[in-house]
Amino acid sequence: MMQLTVFVFFHLVITSALSLNCDSFPTLQYYQCLKKIPDKKCNTYAILHANSHYPSLSNLTSLLSSSPADLLEDANAFSNSVNFLIPIQCKCNSNGFSTAELTKISIKGESFSDIAESLKGLTSCSAIKAKNPSIRPWNLPEGKSIIVPVKCACPASDDSRKFLVTYPVKEGDTLTELAAQFNITRDLLVSANAKYSALGFRQDQDNLVPTSTLVIPSQGKPIMERPEESIRVKKQRRRRRRTKKWMIGLFVAIGVIGFLACIGIGLAFFFTNVRKKREEESSIKKKRGSDVEMQQLSLSIRTTSDKKVSFEGSQYNVEEETKARVESYAFEDLHKATEGFSSSNLIAGSVFQGRFNGKNVAVKRVSWEKMSKIDYEVVVNGAIHRHPNIMAMLGTCLVEGSDSFIVFEYAKNGSLKDWIHGGLAIKSHFIASCSCFLTWNQRVKICLDAATALQHMHHIMNPSCVHGNVRSRNIFLDEDFTAKLGLARLGDEQESDSWYLAPELVSQGTVLTGTDVFALGVVMLEVLSGKPPVERDGAGKVSDEIKRILETEETGELRGWMDGALGESYCIDAAVMLANLARSCVEDDASLRPNAGEIVEKLLRLVEELPEKDQLS
Repeated sequence: MMQLTVFVFFHLVITSALSLNCDSFPTLQYYQCLKKIPDKKCNTYAILHANSHYPSLSNLTSLLSSSPADLLEDANAFSNSVNFLIPIQCKCNSNGFSTAELTKISIKGESFSDIAESLKGLTSCSAIKAKNPSIRPWNLPEGKSIIVPVKCACPASDDSRKFLVTYPVKEGDTLTELAAQFNITRDLLVSANAKYSALGFRQDQDNLVPTSTLVIPSQGKPIMERPEESIRVKKQRRRRRRTKKWMIGLFVAIGVIGFLACIGIGLAFFFTNVRKKREEESSIKKKRGSDVEMQQLSLSIRTTSDKKVSFEGSQYNVEEETKARVESYAFEDLHKATEGFSSSNLIAGSVFQGRFNGKNVAVKRVSWEKMSKIDYEVVVNGAIHRHPNIMAMLGTCLVEGSDSFIVFEYAKNGSLKDWIHGGLAIKSHFIASCSCFLTWNQRVKICLDAATALQHMHHIMNPSCVHGNVRSRNIFLDEDFTAKLGLARLGDEQESDSWYLAPELVSQGTVLTGTDVFALGVVMLEVLSGKPPVERDGAGKVSDEIKRILETEETGELRGWMDGALGESYCIDAAVMLANLARSCVEDDASLRPNAGEIVEKLLRLVEELPEKDQLS
């Protein structure tokens, strides 16, 4: 009996200790802002499922800071004693993620984990703790104002839907059923979540994970049908469709009968007059003989011409489909846009800056042979699944037997390589020379952006794609320092950047998603150390150096290896975590490397730990 009592006592102590520690609960994965504009706001909604904490609407209004009148007005159009609609103001923070803040009035004795449980799926214990650092997360006093961050998303400027409603997934929810309940298509639901989710979204699975969230695109205030109501509505729609088809069939039948009657009357009239016209026809035929020959000749010429136009049109359409649905530029237009490919417009290598309709673009000169090696399947999928961390290919200029050109969106801040290995003064005249460098915050988020692009290509795009050209010189930074992966493999990367190549690619020529992960690991090591992947004399690789340093477990040696431009303006624990992640990416055995989704998840944790106010130098 004594042993049982001791066991129960320790079990309660351990359980209580875990409940007091927010780190033992899942973290909150926010939605990303497609355009990182700090303080950008939008009014939207979040859905809360009724539970033991909030069993009724009146109970909910008494605990949340939303105006009871506003909440009741919004909820009455939606609530059915099962779901409540909460109006929220969503805001893009400086870290590039969207969040809304509610003020919860505490009940005596409750904890942050209790609050997170009551709003299950919309927030987390660690997120509440981060917003209330001065408040003890357990045994709260009566009437304390607690800031509660809630997941949300604001639609992009080009999004036709006015609202993105945050919906916490319940046990048994599926994509198909939710699409029906909100009266939208499954494809629209999938594309919206693939667009705004930083972790990506699996569109090939219908079942959903409870306590995760979805964004529900809506033109106006959302209306959710109950499952049984959805079935009844579908039956009504089917009945209306059958009635409509029957009416169409009736009208078609009446039309056919009328048409046949007209033909009968016409034939009767013809036969009554045929005898009178026989004599006239004999003379008319002679006259028509020559006219018919001319008409046939004209018809022959016209048919030949039509066939030619049709054939050329078919060729053009096929080319449009296979060449990635991108614009076709004339050489004269590119020549004018780049001021005759002037040296003053040269960005680097064979890439020139140009302007079309007042907008900057990048024009890359490519040989006809390399042009033929472009993986257009990747480009086609990229056009369909446009992603903010993948450089958009705008068009091509194909010149057979000569140099051709590819037109890209313009990256104002150049390549990642320019910033890491260009010294403190940027050499390119397109980037103002300055004594500036990438901060720790920027470096972590650039790694996250690059990993997010690979996670989208490997796990979201259907069919999935391997990039094959992940290098610091092929990662570009826009005006907000958002990182974008450049063009996939052109065929010459193995010769010039062999240190980015995974062992299985070098020895067997095998290209897998793990090949991209290896190259990303090398890039992350460049970002950490500020060093090139291999010393100029070929004596050592950063991948070998980091393995040796991490084995010593000496943080001092790691600090000495880190980029000196950072000084000590970073958390050493975060640096150790990022170094270990990069080291796992460059494992010789591909099966030991993490996948892109796992990399994104770990980098998101690092980003969440960054200060609220980001420093953009």
